[in-house]
Amino acid sequence: MKKAEICGMRPESGFTLLELMITLVVAAIILGLAVPSFQRTIARNAVKATTQDLVATLNAARAQSMSSRTAVTVKPESGGWGDGWSLEYQSSVESDEIYVPSDKILIKSDLASLTFRPQGGLSAPGSSIIVCHTDTEIPGRKITVTFLGRVNTEEDVAGCKS
Repeated sequence: MKKAEICGMRPESGFTLLELMITLVVAAIILGLAVPSFQRTIARNAVKATTQDLVATLNAARAQSMSSRTAVTVKPESGGWGDGWSLEYQSSVESDEIYVPSDKILIKSDLASLTFRPQGGLSAPGSSIIVCHTDTEIPGRKITVTFLGRVNTEEDVAGCKS
């Protein structure tokens, strides 16, 4: 028989204070290493989500222009592409929903707007839009719209560092 059982006492179970403190220190170290990685992942996802929203808007404008046989324009808000963008139909005075990117997203473009003709192409030569994060270490995305209205995306590191 064990000594604790002879005296009528039950054996103690649980953690000592030292074991608990060591566990907390190890958890703090692991979190300290993981949090920056999560922040970079969140920033990359914000760039990708904004790019996908803008591409979806451009594709919707092209499809709408062909189906309604009228010009449809994607234009930036008054402060520029970084403040958001909206669809504007030729047959309507009102614009569709306004899309607003995250606060930490920068959008660079010289385009005043993109107008899709009823045939699906652009009314002016195609150009590109670059979506970046305020953290220049995060790679950006370049959206290219051809004269025929086709939308392509690719990773763009150089455009965000300038």
